[in-house]
Amino acid sequence: MNFNRKDVLAATKGNMQAFEQIYIDINNDLYKMALYILGNSELAKDIVSETIIDALKGIKKLNILVGTHPDSDHVGGLDDVINNVQVDTVYLPEAKKQTKTYRDVESALKSVNKTAQMPEIGKEYRFEKNVVIRFLGPLKNYKEANNNSLVVQLAYGKNRFLFMGDAEEKAEEDMIKENYDLECDVLKVGHHGSYTATGDNFLTKADPAYAVISAGKDNSYGHPHAATLAKLEDDDVQIYRTDTMGTIEAVSDGNQIHMETEKGKINE
Repeated sequence: MNFNRKDVLAATKGNMQAFEQIYIDINNDLYKMALYILGNSELAKDIVSETIIDALKGIKKLNILVGTHPDSDHVGGLDDVINNVQVDTVYLPEAKKQTKTYRDVESALKSVNKTAQMPEIGKEYRFEKNVVIRFLGPLKNYKEANNNSLVVQLAYGKNRFLFMGDAEEKAEEDMIKENYDLECDVLKVGHHGSYTATGDNFLTKADPAYAVISAGKDNSYGHPHAATLAKLEDDDVQIYRTDTMGTIEAVSDGNQIHMETEKGKINE
């Protein structure tokens, strides 16, 4: 499989403590479809900004920018993206938070005369001839903030990626009831591998070959939790973790997926 072809798609995740970004690039430099970037306000603002700006070097335009939900560890840094790169469309859920981090995002949008949009849940957004994005959640307004995450399904040719944000079991069960086809090749595991997400029914429906877990090294939450790891291992899912492997890259040509890591695969 040739990964230098111009028709590959790459989904890249980076980690710095609790800092995370997912960047999706279609056809190399031909179409920057989405940057899915998340930060953590607990990190020094200048460190987050420097990391984001460094990641955006050479990128002049993003077609889509998604913030899964208003928690600071999922929208921190969006303002830096908005202030440094031309963005066509910004998607945020309707749920908001009165935090400085979220206000920074609102201020950045105002400064470039943009308004965040709530995507239509269940609708297919087509890009190129064989790329489809579909937002599967949130299906309702939940009391639990994590369940208000924008859940993104990405199909590229025969391959599927499912990005769960911080959605937990309640949101997963509602997506199952909606009869969504949740099957995927790569699952971005919900809520950093917490035991509150990745329920048995959901995992059966998703049936991923690869699971990517974003978690800071030695984080105070104990993510990923042992119960989630055991569940994935029992289902023979190959696990990739940013806390032990650093940056993780999934590269697809629309037929096959190749996983690469910054530190190599580590089994612990």
